[in-house]
Amino acid sequence: MAAVSSSEIVMVDSKWGFAANQRVVAQDVEVLPVKLYGGRISSVWSDGSAIIIWDQDFTIEADKHLVQSGRVDLHYLTRLVA
Repeated sequence: MAAVSSSEIVMVDSKWGFAANQRVVAQDVEVLPVKLYGGRISSVWSDGSAIIIWDQDFTIEADKHLVQSGRVDLHYLTRLVA
């Protein structure tokens, strides 16, 4: 098995308490008033980002503000309690 370099971004089971299948809310702070968007984490990555499956109210504008290379920085997310 090949070693993973420290700079390589890989999928992980969890990071900072975030894990796949968790419900989350993302905050788009680039608009006023701040808008919230719900979704579910599909996967978590070693660089502190996640792929989110968004609820239907997610907008193109929010995508431009929150999503980079298909992933969202975990700092924009809040976990929801089931």
